[in-house]
Formats: sequence, structure tokens, C-alpha cells
Amino acid sequence: MAPFLARRATTVVMAASLCVGALSVTSAMAAGDTTPPAPFDFVADAGDYQTGYEVASPYSNIYVTWQETTDDSHPLSYEVSIDGLVARVVGEDAYSTITKRIEVPDGQHVVTVAAVDAVGNRQEATNSLDVVIDTVSPVFTSRPLLLLRRGPVTNAGYPMRFTWTGSDEGTGLALGRIGPNGSCCYSFDPNLTHYDFTVEPESSVAWRIWLYDGVGRTTHVPRDGYVSALPWSATTHVGSWHKVSHVNGSQWLSKKKDDRFTFKVDGSSVAWVSRTGPTMGKADILVNGRLAGHVNLHAETTQASRVVWTMKLPNRTTKVTIVNRSGVARPNLSVQAVLLQR
Repeated sequence: MAPFLARRATTVVMAASLCVGALSVTSAMAAGDTTPPAPFDFVADAGDYQTGYEVASPYSNIYVTWQETTDDSHPLSYEVSIDGLVARVVGEDAYSTITKRIEVPDGQHVVTVAAVDAVGNRQEATNSLDVVIDTVSPVFTSRPLLLLRRGPVTNAGYPMRFTWTGSDEGTGLALGRIGPNGSCCYSFDPNLTHYDFTVEPESSVAWRIWLYDGVGRTTHVPRDGYVSALPWSATTHVGSWHKVSHVNGSQWLSKKKDDRFTFKVDGSSVAWVSRTGPTMGKADILVNGRLAGHVNLHAETTQASRVVWTMKLPNRTTKVTIVNRSGVARPNLSVQAVLLQR
């Protein structure tokens, strides 16, 4: 029995010697390999929402694509990091490019990829990706208003103005639109806070304002743009006012100081349409009996129809009076229409 035990011990010692020898060879190879994998980079302009080495996404998960690289001696893995913290480790792939999905928190981040060989040599991608995750839609920071404004009355309609302020925390405002739907009708720089356009008389279109951020998220608000002329039967006149015909119908004229033209309205906004020109005079505007403004209709050349005064209405019936304050040289006052936005 003793010789057998001796031979077995010798075999164990020889096996141990072989293992130590293999470890020594591997250690020697590891100690001698200081060459990193070959240079590589992200693939620019790959995937949705990516432009060059920048990604702006409306979602918290994005796809990143990079070129596969090689190493002379060892298999490779890839570390995908977000702000320096490893988010995913990826093995070698059979394709020349590798695409993987990663989860990125809201906000601004830097995504990098490093190729690592079996003994720890590293090669960082030539570029990094600047990533913005924007999962929040724009907001209106003040209530959008659609109201009548001063300006010419034309065949296209009545002058209107949308006013608003807005912001976006992630990628910022990129575009604004005004219209009955998202594809019509007016586009504008989102840094503006008002936009002027016209609406057709008595149009039932609900006008909307859209704000878009840098990843396409949007918010919108509808506003009623229904505008009609107040019937003359809803107005009263004190003094020398008399009705005459003009190209678009009829108008009321005054040539005497202190003549008064009065109406009551309830809606979003109200406007006075008049002719302006060399013989036209001045007026005071009284709102619920109090002085609310002055209007001067004098102009070097005659302009047939203009909104010369407008006002946002409170949420109650409002009494408006136009008082002739003209002098003898330019006594004329004209009311071609009173426009009411419902």
C-alpha cells in the first residue's frame, strides 16, 4: 500500500506544479499586456432624437450606438456610463456597430462608452454623448388671451392679438403656432409674447395657441375668436349724431362737441371702428361713467376703416360712451362699427 500512496502523492504534487505553472504564464501575459483596445467612437446621427453627439429625447430610455473595436490578445466588453457611473456592461457583438438601450434620468447628462479587455486595459470612445431627457411639456406662465386690437379692418377680417408667456424646463421652447389645428395657420418664434393676425367676421373657429419644446412635446390652449358688429339698435345717441351710408354699410357721424354715443356690452373685448383723416377730431372714452382714454382720429391721409380703440372687458356688463371732444377746425367723429368679441 505504501508505494501506491507515494505515487499518488507524487501525482498530486505534479498536478499542483502544472496549475502553478499555468497561473504563472497567465500572470506573465497579463503583466506584459499594457496595450488598450483599438480606438473607436459613437456613431454620430444614429437613432431618433440624436444629432451628432447630442441627444434630446422626450423619453427616459434612449438607444446609443457605437463602433465595435478590437484587441490584439483578449476578448472585450463595453462599459456604458452615465455621468461617470457604469449603467450597463455589454459583451462583444457579431456586428460592426453595437446598439443598446439605456435608462437615463431627467435632465442633462453625459454618456460615455469604454472598451475593456480581459486584463483591464481600457479605451474610451473618442467622443461622449451630451444627453437631455425632457419628459415635461411646456407650460404657459401667463394666461393666453385672444383680444381685438387696433389696426385696419380689411376684407380678410378684424385685427386680433394673441398674448401669452411660456417656458420649458428641459430643452426650451422651440416653436409656436396659432390656428384652429396644429398644422394651420401661423408659426412664430417662441420667444415672442404676442402675435397679430385677422379673423373673419362671425367666424365660429376656435383659435388655439401651441407651444413646442425641443423634443416635440407640446401644450395648447383654445380661445374663442367669434367677433361680430353690434347692431345699431343696441346703441343710443345724444346730440347731433346722424346715420349715413358708406362703402361697407352705414355709419354714425357727429360734428358737435359733447355729442355722446353709448352702448352696453358683455364679452371678451370690444372695439370702435372709425374713419381717420385730416378733418377728423378727438373723443373721450367713458367706461361705466369714468374716463378710460382719449382717441385722436386726425391723420394726414384718409383711412377708411380702422379699429381706433379697444378694451378687454370684465366679466360683467359694461357701459361705454364715446364723447365728441373735437374743436371747430376738425369737428368730425365717425362710428362705423362697434365690434364685440363674445
